[in-house]
Amino acid sequence: MLKLIGAVMIFGACAALGLSARQNLRRRVLAADAMLLALSLLESEISCRRAPLPELIEQLSENENAVIREVFCSLKRRLTEAAGLSLGYLWRKNLRDKREEIGLGTAECDILCEAANYLGRYDAAEQTAGLRQVARRLSASRDAAAGELQNKGNLYRTCGIALGILVILVLI
Repeated sequence: MLKLIGAVMIFGACAALGLSARQNLRRRVLAADAMLLALSLLESEISCRRAPLPELIEQLSENENAVIREVFCSLKRRLTEAAGLSLGYLWRKNLRDKREEIGLGTAECDILCEAANYLGRYDAAEQTAGLRQVARRLSASRDAAAGELQNKGNLYRTCGIALGILVILVLI
């Protein structure tokens, strides 16, 4: 009976490792999707309404998407606490600090950090052009992550389950 309980626990732990790796890939794709949405909202508000960035950050901090809300709530808080620091610096620091929490990959985070080069520095047309460029690169990175999820996601799950079965067979 004790061996059976141990075998079930080992199998469950190994399967959970595989499923966790797959879930991390899925979170990466979802986080990239959310940040693409945020970039498109920023771009449209800057180009159409010519809204100031603090107002846009306030709007996005109340967004229904949890990833967008988390990133922009934190950015809003940092803007009020660190009044002397530039938006570009706070944007980069915020994204790098929140990267793992929201599930962004390193490549996607680096691409999003490049948006700091455009936000609040130039006129509306140049800001939107810069945001479009960042969105195109992020979309390509998102597509690569989705391909990785499709190719490696099932592999991770299967390997976790197979490892659990193998360990059980070795122990029995």
